[in-house]
Amino acid sequence: MKVKALFFDIDGTILNSKGTMTETTYNALKECYRRGFFICIATARSGRIVFRKEDIQWEHEFLLERGIFYNGGTIFDNPNRFYQHTAIPGPLVQQVVSKILECDNTLQIALQHDDQYHSFKIPMPDEHLVSWGFRQDELLDFQKAKGRPATKIMAFAGTNYHGITLDLSDLYESLSSQFSDSLSVILADSRRAIYLLSKYVNKGKAINTLISFYGIRPEEVAVFGDDTSDIEMFGMFGHSIAMGNAHECLKKCSTFITRSNDEEGVVFALTNYLKIL
Repeated sequence: MKVKALFFDIDGTILNSKGTMTETTYNALKECYRRGFFICIATARSGRIVFRKEDIQWEHEFLLERGIFYNGGTIFDNPNRFYQHTAIPGPLVQQVVSKILECDNTLQIALQHDDQYHSFKIPMPDEHLVSWGFRQDELLDFQKAKGRPATKIMAFAGTNYHGITLDLSDLYESLSSQFSDSLSVILADSRRAIYLLSKYVNKGKAINTLISFYGIRPEEVAVFGDDTSDIEMFGMFGHSIAMGNAHECLKKCSTFITRSNDEEGVVFALTNYLKIL
């Protein structure tokens, strides 16, 4: 079956371990676009930082015609003037925050509401806030935010964990047991972070939403990823391509394991597996 659509995770996939896109990868994506392939980014990032200025140094508007952000919490397709945002209800946000604090009140908690506002339990210095795409005057007070809807809730190491390798597996199990009926709970970043989103969103569902506009069938789709947050788009489509640096659970459900993100793994798969370059 001919491949028509390509969906790429960003971190650990089209960006190398230094967090930058190589010219070889850029040229390959640009060539795929030139040849008429449907290309889309599917990332945990927010729209404000889908690409930071240090990520890619060349013109990349062709990668921003459509996108899946917050692991599917936000979906847009500019050619169809389509935009969809799905948030966790405020009362549920409050319950999740209370549970995280009960388990470990030293963790940082980030509450993200699309690109409208972010909020952090532990104040974020300016030099760190830049990487989130927000200024101090755009942040919402945490006490106010924790009762409002949120696109995504994140729990990760706070200021008390400098130099310590943190494993949030126990917290993940606790949150999953209490909230799995209403939320997607994802253990990511080598068990150092937890993402929570609405049960109604994930990358796989978002991809199905977008391809339906264009009459593209699931078997005509190839997805690329490296982390546990990508697993819900693996196994659903014609080609599931795990990076060489991918989490083992992703490799087990892939149709192809390519080279790592430091070895031009995306280009290798496009050329030697999909054979579209």
